[in-house]
Amino acid sequence: MSNHLFFDLDHTLWDFEANAEETLKELYELYQVQFLAPVSSSEFIRIYSKINHDLWKLYRNHQITKPELRVKRFEDTFKAMGVESKYIPKDIGEKYVDICPTKTALIPGAREILEYLQEDYQLHIITNGFEESQNKKLKHSDLERYFKSITISEHVGKQKPHPLVFETALKNAQSNLNHSTYIGDNLEADVKGAINSGWKAFWFSNSDEHFKHINCIKIKNLRELKEHF
Repeated sequence: MSNHLFFDLDHTLWDFEANAEETLKELYELYQVQFLAPVSSSEFIRIYSKINHDLWKLYRNHQITKPELRVKRFEDTFKAMGVESKYIPKDIGEKYVDICPTKTALIPGAREILEYLQEDYQLHIITNGFEESQNKKLKHSDLERYFKSITISEHVGKQKPHPLVFETALKNAQSNLNHSTYIGDNLEADVKGAINSGWKAFWFSNSDEHFKHINCIKIKNLRELKEHF
């Protein structure tokens, strides 16, 4: 019987897409991007999102560093829009990191399910990402009060799906595999990472992608967790 439930943060509880989009729209206005490149704010967001996604993959595979990721995602975005290096705003990456984690949009049902589960379960976070950003997100969105422990990959020195992240989370929570279940959106990092580390997992996804495993249950809405706990 699981009495410790571990959640991923971005895309599972904290609405990364909505919060990032709102931040990027603000940056588009703040830096008057339309005068640097003839693109709309939605095109700016589309180009940035693709580049950021690809750079995060490199970061997870230890092919680039944290500072490189933070600088390159905007540099590469402006270059892709045809902006010369000398015109690229130098502090836009720092501004993004300042603003985005203060945004408070949550995935539908997130607060409701946490309120429901905290009555009978100890709740925890396991998240990839940068420590100061993730802590800021939890604080500003008033999520931190639900969680007994927070395990952040940057602090561990490895990223999910590495088993060390899941082992560290168990230690931080003073739990064990028999009493722990993981809930996350990313099939590779969250679900397969957890299962390969011996956990039971819930895969939160609206995709048509199929993955069948005895230790995995797929849900399309966070409120579905009420049927299981």
